[in-house]
Order: sequence, then C-alpha cells, then structure tokens
Amino acid sequence: MSKRLKALIVKELQDDFRGLDRCVIVGLSGIPAGAADQIRTQLESKNIRLRVVKNTLAAVALKELGITGVEAYLEGPSALVTGGSDIVDLAKTADELAKSRDGVVVKGGFGEGKVLSSQEIAALSKLPSREEMLAKLAYAMSSTMGNFAGVLGALQRKFLYALTALKDKEPAAAA
Repeated sequence: MSKRLKALIVKELQDDFRGLDRCVIVGLSGIPAGAADQIRTQLESKNIRLRVVKNTLAAVALKELGITGVEAYLEGPSALVTGGSDIVDLAKTADELAKSRDGVVVKGGFGEGKVLSSQEIAALSKLPSREEMLAKLAYAMSSTMGNFAGVLGALQRKFLYALTALKDKEPAAAA
C-alpha cells in the first residue's frame, strides 16, 4: 500500500473518529465478510457502528486525535464499535456480540476519558442501563419525598393534637 493511500485512509479514519468519546475494540478472528455485514446491519438498528480497521492506520488516526493507549488492543483482525447512547450501552452491545458469535472477542476500548481493558468493558456491560438507573433514582427520590412529607404531616398532626388538648384542658381548669 502506498504512502499516499495510507495517508488518505488515515484522513478518512480521522474524519470518522473525530469527536469520538467512546469505542470498544473487538477482535473478528475467523469471521467471514458476509457475517461481518450481518453484524453491521444488526448493530445499525441500535445506532451503533462496526468499522473493520487496519490496525496500524487506526492507531495513527486515533493517536493524532489525542486518543492514546488503545494501540495495545489493535492486534490481529480488529474492528471498532462506536455509537450508542453511552459507554455502558456500547459495552453491553459488544459483550452480547461476543457471547452470540464465535470468533468475536472484546479486546478493550476507550470511554469516559480513559482506556478500558476487556475486564472493565465486561464490568460495564453488567451495569444497569442509563434508563434503568434513572428510574431507580426517581423511585428512590419519590419514596424519600413521600416519607419526608409524612414526617412533616406527623409533626403538624402532633402540634394540632397538643393545641386541641390544651384547649380542652383550659375550660376544665377555669371551672
């Protein structure tokens, strides 16, 4: 491959990866081109993109964009999985892909400003989704607010009972 062609490919990769804040690098050992196309189609429905890359050119493009440390994961047949709503969504998708297809292995990735190992990607894939976490937070806040309102109501009730008892006691003391 000529230097000019390599430079064009690096430029194209840089354009694709510009603004990239998360990615998972997967190995595609023994995956035929037809199967890779099926995987791409399956992931596109989730707004996730699979891009098979030449390791050295991808490493150069990522390094020039300021993403360093992922070069170690760019060995053997590799692809970058990008997109999704957040790094947890991307990790879940990559983990499901690795479990459902022989030859697909999660190598590592990049997210939240740091390089992630395959173990960290696996740990992220086990977290609840953003929507689930927001629902749990909303439930916790609503139950806390309900309890707080109950405590305030109890204070008002007790105060009212004390005033009523004082009022009832006063006429008896006057007689």
